[in-house]
Amino acid sequence: MVGSINYLDLLKRPNQSMNITFFSVHPNFSIQGRSFNEKELGIYATSLLLSEKPYQEQLGTFLLEWLGEGDEICVYTSGSTGTPKPLSFKKSAMQAHAQLTGQFFNLIPGNRILLCLPMLFIAGKMMVVRALSLGLDLWVSPPSNHPLDFFKTTFNFVAMVPSQLEGSMSLLNCCRKILIGGAPLNESLKRKAVSVIQEPSTELFLSYGMTETLSHIAIAKLTLEDQAIFSVLPHITIGENDRGCLSVIASYIGPDTIHTTDVVRILDASHFEWMGRLDFVINSGGVKIHPESLEKAHEKYFSFPFFYFGIPHDLLGEQLVLVVAQKHLKKSQEILAKINFDPKFYKPKGILTVPEFLYTHSLKLRRKETLALGYKVHNL
Repeated sequence: MVGSINYLDLLKRPNQSMNITFFSVHPNFSIQGRSFNEKELGIYATSLLLSEKPYQEQLGTFLLEWLGEGDEICVYTSGSTGTPKPLSFKKSAMQAHAQLTGQFFNLIPGNRILLCLPMLFIAGKMMVVRALSLGLDLWVSPPSNHPLDFFKTTFNFVAMVPSQLEGSMSLLNCCRKILIGGAPLNESLKRKAVSVIQEPSTELFLSYGMTETLSHIAIAKLTLEDQAIFSVLPHITIGENDRGCLSVIASYIGPDTIHTTDVVRILDASHFEWMGRLDFVINSGGVKIHPESLEKAHEKYFSFPFFYFGIPHDLLGEQLVLVVAQKHLKKSQEILAKINFDPKFYKPKGILTVPEFLYTHSLKLRRKETLALGYKVHNL
């Protein structure tokens, strides 16, 4: 019987791979109030393949893959740190992660959730898996920075990227729980979002995760506090590897340790603060600078995109520079003159301009590729 499967009992087995009986469709699953059994869902998914709208075709493709005989699903990484690469996961592991999310956010059969993320990546796929596995009512929005504009209804759970959050300010109170991820959330947008919440039942959360862990493994309640404290989901083990980066064991995937390039400050076995990516750490004269932490401290001064980076220097090894679009050069010079850099080595040694900023499909900044544009323009 479907309702008798409890993935969390299986998650209690430490350091063991999970072996879960897979089922395709929860009996309470629906799409915008329309119920489907497995056969009906297959027919519906096939019809979506004929759609002229890519987001519907992609949904249909995934549903057919989910209903198919294979026990694994192929997903691609976002490409924020390199070329997107394919990864395969057992459907049962995806269901197990869905139940962890359902437990954390108290999702129950019949709850209405909104899919407004691309189906090409793990975040969009997992929204569908949650509906299929937990018996939720799935509503699907076209790709847009204003996803809540398409429906006049209330959603129990929505996952969105920061640009969608910004475009949904007037309707955030129509959602009960909003999970934000996919790209960094700047301080001004965070404060704006928190300030517009009037419904006591509406809550904002920040996610930490990656494709390798089937989306989030930790959640932070969004408040006006300066630093987000992430709470690890049940049955997730965290640690710090010899490079000072976060390591994760997700038992729903298997016993192997997943090593990240995220520098964190672990507070205890269930909580941590995110500091930045090791990939971008700048070693300037022996001083290690985390550019993402510096960006968070300075973002209140900038009304346009910027980031810090380390470029080669004969004496220092690397020197800190500010990277902005060419059109913002003069304003950037004025801003740097106003900032009190303490310690002094946090002050950029120069400004590198680029013709444009490059982003992944999931709106993550492609730092190295953007920097390369500047190198090319300035013949560096």
